[in-house]
Amino acid sequence: MTLIAKTRYYQGRVAYPSSEQLRAARATWDFDDVRRPTEDVDCTHIQRIEISGRDAQEARLIEKETLERFFDYIGHRSGFRVLTHETTTGSHQGAVTAIHEIVYVIESRPTKGYVKLTLKSELPPERPADLVSGVFSDQNLDQMSRLFEQPKRD
Repeated sequence: MTLIAKTRYYQGRVAYPSSEQLRAARATWDFDDVRRPTEDVDCTHIQRIEISGRDAQEARLIEKETLERFFDYIGHRSGFRVLTHETTTGSHQGAVTAIHEIVYVIESRPTKGYVKLTLKSELPPERPADLVSGVFSDQNLDQMSRLFEQPKRD
């Protein structure tokens, strides 16, 4: 129901969104869409599903039906994959509640697995594509080869 960001990759695998990205997405929950999942391709999404029942049995039944509806709606999409599915349960004034937060991606070219990066779950800074290739330019290779030349002996 909320788009987090474009899907980013690290070492060929989906990079889990940073804590900052998740906080920003949670701050902008889009309730105008009748809680329908967002479906943007090559993006990471978060879905919040809230369930409440008069007792545990009713809550379990509602939870089962609601989760089935969610996965029936979006689960068939090519490239759909759940990264995390966290559940919080509790009770309030006798009612049993459950909140599901599902972080998922829809990839145009699906990969396997995801990387939960360390250091605040941030991706390393992006480098310009020519940074590495520039190191191996003819001019730089020529300069490096001179460093390893043997001094001439007389």
